[in-house]
Amino acid sequence: MPLSLALWLAMSGAQGCAPPPAPRPAGNYILPDVMRDLTYRDDQTLDAYAPPGEPRPWAVVIPGSQGNKRTHVAQLFEVLTRAGYAWFSTDYRSPEAVRAALDYIRCPGRFNIHGDPILIGEDTGAVVALRLAASGGARSVAAFGIRPAASGSGNEAALPAVPVLMFHGTADDEAPATEAEALCKKMVDCHFISVPGAIHNFENWRPDQWAWKEELTAWLRGDRRGLWKDIAYARPGGLDLRMDAYIPEGHGPFPAVVIVHGGGWEAGNKVTYVSPVFEPLARAGFAWFSIDYRLTPYARVPEELEDIRAAIRFIRGHADWFHVDPARLALLGESASGHLVTQLASEPCPDCEVQAVVSFYGVYDFTAWTLDAQQCAMFDRLFGTWTNDDLRRYSPAFQTRADLPPMLIIQGTRDELYGQAKEYTARLEAAHAKFELILLDGAPHGMENWEGHPEWMFYKTKLVQWLRKTPLPFSLR
Repeated sequence: MPLSLALWLAMSGAQGCAPPPAPRPAGNYILPDVMRDLTYRDDQTLDAYAPPGEPRPWAVVIPGSQGNKRTHVAQLFEVLTRAGYAWFSTDYRSPEAVRAALDYIRCPGRFNIHGDPILIGEDTGAVVALRLAASGGARSVAAFGIRPAASGSGNEAALPAVPVLMFHGTADDEAPATEAEALCKKMVDCHFISVPGAIHNFENWRPDQWAWKEELTAWLRGDRRGLWKDIAYARPGGLDLRMDAYIPEGHGPFPAVVIVHGGGWEAGNKVTYVSPVFEPLARAGFAWFSIDYRLTPYARVPEELEDIRAAIRFIRGHADWFHVDPARLALLGESASGHLVTQLASEPCPDCEVQAVVSFYGVYDFTAWTLDAQQCAMFDRLFGTWTNDDLRRYSPAFQTRADLPPMLIIQGTRDELYGQAKEYTARLEAAHAKFELILLDGAPHGMENWEGHPEWMFYKTKLVQWLRKTPLPFSLR
């Protein structure tokens, strides 16, 4: 609920800052709860997103030579919102106009913000951001498609001493990437990210060039811990595949668990079915990553396995972001994903190796179902054209060997898949593989169905204990 005028004036003290108007329900027609077209000087306006609650870090978006505060830069709004920022997008005519916007925003009590801003500019707006940061009052700068020739920044004294993150397309024929990178190298603290094949305007970058969104989000978050939502780890066919991540407090690097939901290969998402394991892993000091992946009938088992591989590679490739040890990764699945994680662990996986696998009530042998017409129809969905050889190829029960990663199999005894768990663990034992089997007497299929039953909750403690005692390099150090 908007604060009263008297309360705003009391908060603002001697400054007497007038509060902004209440947000219009439609926001800026891009995101809700945006206060749009706030006049800060003459006829110059800005849009503002500063929701109630704890004061947030904030960013100011400065558009380039084309468009206005809602065009060309609109993709930034969702990225900033996901990163937990308040943000302000300006119309401008000069650095002085943007400085006036900063003064308006900073006026005490006016917006729910704290600290100095991050300035984010594109094209000539990036030049304005650098100039303002060089004069003080900004925490850092992010620049897209900067035009070095227009910056007048040959004088190093005019360049900012704060951290700068610079994105530039390698196919930019309006502002060559080599010139932008050279400018970056003149700065005290500048990180240059080239975007292969990208042209000048970043609003026209293709999905396979959108990794900048994750790079920018991680940079904005800095060293913050806790829950990260909706991180795109891959974009097969231009479709975002997202994960949620939990990063513990502390120094790290932390051991991590990659969580893959079940759902019969055709249902569920990163918060479905597997949510009961989130809390015990977090409380035990593990980082975890719960992922979405493509589902049937839109993808088949090989594509689902490739999505999991992509998630592991993403986590390993960004271990510094997440404060995790890439040599201490476990993979956890349940039901259909119990099949996927055990199958993946049995196959060569360059740059996506894991050191431990946990499978709850998984499917380990497709060949056992070949006489069931209903299951054969499921195989059509999972594999398209298939043979018995294909079923064996993708049945973990036929891929057992001594050098598999250590495996923890957790199984309820009133689950129709109980027999598969017994057969699979017998094959693991015969192959001299490292494994442990935990049985929940009388438990049905699905860990969600175990909640509210104290007699089965011991599995959470057993899960954590097993991960901790699993031989190095996975065990907690």
